[in-house]
Amino acid sequence: PQLLGACTLFPEHVQIVARKASNIKSPADLRGKKVAIGPVGSGTTENVIQILEAWGLTIADLGKAEQLDASQAADYIKDGRLDAAFFTVAVGAAVIMDTCLIVDCNIVPVEGPNVEKLIAKYPFYARQNVAGGTYKGNDTDVNTVSVMAMLAARADLEADIVYAILNAMYTDLAQLQNAHDKFKDLSLETALVGMGIPLHPGAEKFFKEKGVSK
Repeated sequence: PQLLGACTLFPEHVQIVARKASNIKSPADLRGKKVAIGPVGSGTTENVIQILEAWGLTIADLGKAEQLDASQAADYIKDGRLDAAFFTVAVGAAVIMDTCLIVDCNIVPVEGPNVEKLIAKYPFYARQNVAGGTYKGNDTDVNTVSVMAMLAARADLEADIVYAILNAMYTDLAQLQNAHDKFKDLSLETALVGMGIPLHPGAEKFFKEKGVSK
């Protein structure tokens, strides 16, 4: 069934984690390397395809592409079976922190003119940075891009239900914000920022009433 957008939540940063010994300084250096590109059918894999494209590469240009989940990718980096892995996750994710504690790694910058090309073709990307000190051995800020985590709903879900969910969320944001730090920046005003798919009718109704538009 088709999925339609309800709201966007928070940015998830594309973080390319590379073994320092592999000497990967930009996406261009991934050519010929062993790289984890996310599980089959994942958003991470789509991010990899799009970022490589902006640098004039394809997955076929990698030495080896492994379709692994995040914990498998981390294990493969630790034991030297991979040069790098893509993680589309919140900054400070435990899986990356743990990897950087065990093996010398760097977060690969995604920056420069090719980011302009990426955002021009795929406007759901935004420029972000990974703050220095987040991960062991990475003391300076690193530029990258992010996509927005999104709440989506099946197209056949009743509009009244989607409306009620959004109404409950945005009427009591404090409860969500107390539940997890990632929700601290959630606001009605930014609820449609980075929304890359059509809105569900229940969401359309809710945001129209609130005067919020894409």
